[in-house]
Amino acid sequence: MKFSIVTPSYNCGRFIAETIESVLSQKGDFEIDYFVVDGASPDGTVEILKKYDSAVRSGSFACRCRKIAFRWVSEKDGGMYDAVNRGFSGSGGDVFAYINADDVYLPGAFAVMARIFSQMPEVSWVKGITSYIDENSNITRAGRCYIYDREYIKNGIYGVAAHFIQQDSIFWRRCLWRESGGIDAGLRFAGDYDLWMKFAARADLYSVAAKVSCFRSVPGQLSENIGKYTDECMKLYRAPFVMRKKSGLYFRNEKLIPEFLRPFAFRLLFAEQRLKLIEFAGDGKPFVRRAGYYVI
Repeated sequence: MKFSIVTPSYNCGRFIAETIESVLSQKGDFEIDYFVVDGASPDGTVEILKKYDSAVRSGSFACRCRKIAFRWVSEKDGGMYDAVNRGFSGSGGDVFAYINADDVYLPGAFAVMARIFSQMPEVSWVKGITSYIDENSNITRAGRCYIYDREYIKNGIYGVAAHFIQQDSIFWRRCLWRESGGIDAGLRFAGDYDLWMKFAARADLYSVAAKVSCFRSVPGQLSENIGKYTDECMKLYRAPFVMRKKSGLYFRNEKLIPEFLRPFAFRLLFAEQRLKLIEFAGDGKPFVRRAGYYVI
């Protein structure tokens, strides 16, 4: 199995070495093809990319999987989503994912995904757990395993009327990317939101309770522009009236419900949802069960 990983980058020289290390140091029975697409950063990013390029080519970077390949480019582009599309263009991996240049994968992330994709042909995309770190790489909030309904993704509920689908902990098969047409590069903030809707039109999203990645909170990053993100989402939002109202009713008022009653209230209101959770048997073989609540 080969992972094709893309990192869009611009002026992230402070953190990108940690991101690169988190990709190339993954351990397991797979190959990694890693492509950093930098937008001509003037902050020293290129020198860091050259260092890793040299280390991988010379063999001085310790490979902990079957094979690693490191590629990079630094030139003007059309923004983050244009960089992601360019990064995946021509990529030949079995499984795709992209991670931003200030976020990191956790040890064992690729091994978990390799087990799932190699043993479960019915699975096209998977989401693990995202945790949260600060500028100094300290954990500020432990992640939880969120589970998502395909119809609600397809109609744009998550990120508008319900919790987000964090991009950094999602992996998918190459064929799903090809069929979806990639990310709309005309979007500046909500390209991932658009991509998940297109993925959900073709396949269920499965969740796995494995710690996969960390999202870094840094002043000035695009995710701070939540208002602009929401504005772009609303241009794509097409949820039916009942779906919108139910989601708004529950998630706006969830904290008013005693915690032990929340799963019961959720199942009562969203009985139609099909929440698919991957677990591992005692022999390590993955299997799917239907979850009754959206978070564990």
